[in-house]
Formats: sequence, C-alpha cells, structure tokens
Amino acid sequence: MRVPLETLDIPTESMIRFTPRVLEQSFGCIVLPRQISLLHGPERAPLSIMAHCVAVSAARSVPDAKCVFLDSGTNYSPSLARSICPSTDDASEVLQRIIVGQVMGLSDIEQMMSMLSSFDNISVIILDSLTGALNLTGAPGTKGRQRELFHTLETIRKAVNKFNAHALITDYSSKNWISGEPTPIGGNVLSHAVDSVVRIDRLRTNESLIRILTERCTASKNPPSIIVRADSKGIRSMR
Repeated sequence: MRVPLETLDIPTESMIRFTPRVLEQSFGCIVLPRQISLLHGPERAPLSIMAHCVAVSAARSVPDAKCVFLDSGTNYSPSLARSICPSTDDASEVLQRIIVGQVMGLSDIEQMMSMLSSFDNISVIILDSLTGALNLTGAPGTKGRQRELFHTLETIRKAVNKFNAHALITDYSSKNWISGEPTPIGGNVLSHAVDSVVRIDRLRTNESLIRILTERCTASKNPPSIIVRADSKGIRSMR
C-alpha cells in the first residue's frame, strides 16, 4: 500500500529545550522524536558533555518522562549533570528522571531496549559511547560485529518509534585514509541507520571552545555550525 508523502506525520520540532540560545537554535532542530542522531569526534570529553547536556535538558523539558543514559564505560558523571542544571533547587529532581544503565557490549544494549518496554514514558535514549560497546563486542571490521551492530541499531529504532523518543549516540571518529576527513567508527551500517550526523571537535588543543557542525540531518537545510564553551560546568555561549 502506497502512502502519499504529504500524509506522513514527520516531526519537525523538538520537545526538548536547550540553553544557551545559540545551542537551541542550531542543535535543537536535530533532537527530534522518532529519530536517531549521531555525534562523533576525536575526543571523548566534548562528546560526553553534549550527552549530559541532552540528558539534563530532556529531564527538565519533559517533567513526566524519563531519560535513559546508557554508559559503556565511566562516562556518566552526576556532578557534571548537576552543574548543568541552571538551579540547584531542581537538580535532585532532574537527576532522578535520568536512568543510568551500564552496557558492556552490543548485546547489553539490546537487553536494555527490551527492559525499557516496561516503562510508560521515555523522551530520550542516550548511548555514550558506541565505540566502547563495539570494542567489547568483537574485532574491528568483522562481519559478525557489523551484523550485530545492524541488529542493535534496529532495536534502538523500534524503541524510539514506540516511545516517540529520540536516540542520541556518541562515537569516536577516525580519519578516512583517502579523503583525510573524520568518519564515525561503525562504517556504512551506522551511517545508514541514523537520521542526523553531527561532528564535534575542539578549535584548539586544551581549550574549552568546541565547534558543533551538522554534517547531515532530515531538515531541508543543515543548521549553521556554532562555537560554544564546553567544560565541567556544561555548555555555555562564548559571550
């Protein structure tokens, strides 16, 4: 049965609100319901800070919903999440809405997706990071690991469709040996499974200024790249 494109209910506005405003205007249009976004870069810290920012923003924006943070290492930091909250008065309540789960491989992620079926309302599912889960699953480039990655991404897609939620995945980059451009670890299987791809990198080594560049998204036009400060206090405008 064919369905006209104009009749499809495609979300165009996020339920999550971000601060500072420059982050809302650029990155806000990426975190849409029933979509999967991929954040990649050469360093863990900026990616993890962004993951915490999304978790806290989701917990604040949708009070009746839970945010799931799947940690494949020692990435989740309650102190970082608390510092991102604009007010210490509501920090405890916000952190209670963030469910943290430890995953040691792709099979653990699939089990977590099955466990989430018992929840009523989830706004965001965060995986920080996919690289850690891949490293604990199998040797790079093997067909078995790629097949399991494909199946894992399918279970994440089913979860975001079920909950009308957004899934955000962080991933390391490796330079393409032909073009020299940084590409997310996971290859074509990962690239074809996500709706948006965002690159995050530092402007200069050992400085807090990071660039957020949308490489691909579902919007008719990619949002402009922005530069913000990202450190232990969260994400702030340059001003």
